[in-house]
Amino acid sequence: MIKNRVFVVFGDDWGRYPSTLQHIMKQFLPDNKFVWIGSLGLRKPKFKINDFFRIIEKLTNFIKKKENSNFEENVVVLHPFIYPFHNFSFFRKLNQKNLIKIIRRTLLSLNYGKPIIITTQPIIGDVLNNLGESSSHYICQDDYTQFEGAYKIIDSLEKEMLVKISTCFAVADHLVNTRIPGSGKIFYLPQGVDIQHFKILECKNGKPVIGFFGLLSPEWVNLQLLLKAVKKYPEYDFLLIGRTTFDISVFGEYANLKYIGEVPYTQLPKFVEKFNVGIIPFPISGLTKSCNPLKLLEYFALGLPVVSTNIPSVKKFNEYVFVAEDEQEFIDMLPKAVKANNPSANLHRRNIAEKYSWKSIAENISNEIILYESTKNN
Repeated sequence: MIKNRVFVVFGDDWGRYPSTLQHIMKQFLPDNKFVWIGSLGLRKPKFKINDFFRIIEKLTNFIKKKENSNFEENVVVLHPFIYPFHNFSFFRKLNQKNLIKIIRRTLLSLNYGKPIIITTQPIIGDVLNNLGESSSHYICQDDYTQFEGAYKIIDSLEKEMLVKISTCFAVADHLVNTRIPGSGKIFYLPQGVDIQHFKILECKNGKPVIGFFGLLSPEWVNLQLLLKAVKKYPEYDFLLIGRTTFDISVFGEYANLKYIGEVPYTQLPKFVEKFNVGIIPFPISGLTKSCNPLKLLEYFALGLPVVSTNIPSVKKFNEYVFVAEDEQEFIDMLPKAVKANNPSANLHRRNIAEKYSWKSIAENISNEIILYESTKNN
């Protein structure tokens, strides 16, 4: 594993949500130091209450000049001001100059040497080669062009960045085939799981509970499919956990549907103890075809049977997941999954999850970075 280095990381806001990037990068602590750049914004703000509060949060962080994370003393968190107008070259230039200035100043003040750049943000091409970095690496978690409200310029900015980036790690086959950097070094990056955070659940008697945790939004949840299943099986309880952008008033129409909202990641295991089956009711779209749902291995770590829509990355585990070709099959598979909740099968799913620890995934990334830099310097 890489040690005694500095990483400049462009990602989501540190500590806000337990994202793939944060799970991976925490494996490099405490033997390395981070300069962590908060989200640069890939979607145009809308006149919605969630976006309003998000803007307030970003402005508050900027005004307070919040630069230190309470999580680790080796993490310096920066929230530079970013003009949310990426479609316009004038504002991109302002953002570029501001980012470079702030990061250079931080690296200099801390007496850090040549950094390694890690990014999930596909819009930093004009920052690359301006920070004295020894190498740069793109962790591509989604097809960002498919996000609702995504800036139109993202596609071309991502392509510009790929020309300069040293390597790319992509979480889905479609991304592996389409996000090839100029170096040609592209690697498949499986999702991982915090195996210690989730304990295998005991098989329970009584009314089965079909569970889901994650973001409930039109991009990520087929609400009509979910409600069809709820209506079809009054003998099951359906438990939903997570932040939602849906109008949830419809949930009150179903006695067997319970929504408890968003809970902290640290407390999530306590809330999922009632689950008998985990579901991934994603709509089939350009976005979800390029995703790799983090919750799949988390369900496995709990030992749960899983029913999913036909997502390519989930089909890699077809032997262990009930993958539905259409909505009717998804609904029909739920009783089969309920019956598949037994000690032997649950332990087997748990064993699969143990092969995908975040530590092993981080070590694979570390090895590729070390190999790239050693080859480059020879």
